[in-house]
Amino acid sequence: MLATRPRLWALFQRPSRCIPAFHLTRSFSQKQQEETVTLEYTKNDSESGSTKQPLLILHGLFGSKQNWRAIAKQLTRTLDRDTYCVDLRNHGDSPHKAPHTYTAMSADIVRFISDHRLQKPILIGHSMGGKVVMHTALSRPDLVSQLIVDDIAPAKLGLSHDFPSYIAKLREIERANISSQKEADRMLNEVEPDISIRQFLLTNMKKNREQNGAYRSRIPLDMLDDSLDGVMEWDVDENCRYDGPTLFIAGMKSPHIKPEMYPSIKRYFPKYELSELDTGHWVHAEMPQEFMALVVDFVNRNST
Repeated sequence: MLATRPRLWALFQRPSRCIPAFHLTRSFSQKQQEETVTLEYTKNDSESGSTKQPLLILHGLFGSKQNWRAIAKQLTRTLDRDTYCVDLRNHGDSPHKAPHTYTAMSADIVRFISDHRLQKPILIGHSMGGKVVMHTALSRPDLVSQLIVDDIAPAKLGLSHDFPSYIAKLREIERANISSQKEADRMLNEVEPDISIRQFLLTNMKKNREQNGAYRSRIPLDMLDDSLDGVMEWDVDENCRYDGPTLFIAGMKSPHIKPEMYPSIKRYFPKYELSELDTGHWVHAEMPQEFMALVVDFVNRNST
């Protein structure tokens, strides 16, 4: 059953000029190219060869493009437009490179849009990826036609105790030279009782054939551990605005979008609406059909 808050439309406000610290021009200089990374991605082509504005989908912390594979395929068919699922830096198959900051990740996305000649894509992001798409829309509103943010707000969050414990346990699995998925899952169970989250975390561990099939992390655990405080931050200039249509989808059981955060949402995204589903933080994974229904309705209503 779909649970939806009444739409909250803010009054149109004339935006202040926003010149963020990580402002990037349309054409990248050689130095800027060196500071960004080439992101790995999966593309789903519309069957009709549609030239509609594509969807660009970003995962959250410890996620990857494969987490969105089924949803992306369905959205491609339903909306008849191309979708791109991207691995952010230090995740999935994309390069490992410091710093792991929103400034750097947003610059990577700006480069991705430029490299693939995407015409004003619709950005969708979950959690950390949601902050990346917000950063991108606020720094380069000219590049974004619509924005969909999955269970995260433009606000500083307290560091969840889960993330450091996840990293510590993944390191422990590496040190133990475990080759059994059952044993790796048993160890993760010591810090995470939810099997779906454990399975999600274990997608970051790959068997190394040269080391007797022992699990090794495919993401830079030390770098991500050092970056956790920054991942929880939000330090965008309050004068920044994105005046395009924006949808926030919140999990009713999640702490990441609460009424006290609405003023911040309204300040940065004057034309926003907010809907709620009866889920925890992984909204799109817990209620995929209801999540997609909200996305399809929003995109269709705001497309020209």
